[in-house]
Amino acid sequence: MRTTFVLIVLALLAAATGVLQWQRATPITTEAAEESSRPLGYYILGARLLGTDEQGRVAYRVFADRLAELPGEQRLTLDNPRVDYRPEGETPWTMSAMSASAPKDRSQFDLVGDVELKSAPVDGSEPTTVLTQKLEFSPDRSRADTDEAVTVTFGDWRFEAGRLGVDLKADTLELESQGHGEFFER
Repeated sequence: MRTTFVLIVLALLAAATGVLQWQRATPITTEAAEESSRPLGYYILGARLLGTDEQGRVAYRVFADRLAELPGEQRLTLDNPRVDYRPEGETPWTMSAMSASAPKDRSQFDLVGDVELKSAPVDGSEPTTVLTQKLEFSPDRSRADTDEAVTVTFGDWRFEAGRLGVDLKADTLELESQGHGEFFER
């Protein structure tokens, strides 16, 4: 009888402990449930991407310290990206920034933060350097555009403007808005 009594008391204590634990458990919030149901993305350290022209030749290379996929947004983010745009028979250009984002099809790269666009003429002429805070690079159209303030340096000339369009294949710049230019003597 005493053994039965002890077993009943232990069973009641176990049941009470279970009920207390169940009441203390925090329910999963909707936010936590949504986060755990989001699709997982990937990331790459030391990423390298290649883009080709119509004939399948490599036209540009993108290097980044880190590339991450945002699957819910169908976008990629890049840390410290550098783009080497080198189409066959055209003037090479390089672009760098603090960060960038692009749709997964890489049809446009949005470079942000201390953006530098620089030509590397093969004919011995002076390089053109563009400094701005945001730049949209469209590889398929061979264009770089910004609505932000820019400073363009070409040899002894320096221009400041509110907008810029660059046709990378034609090696032409379109300065828009209120522009200001200066000539510096060497």
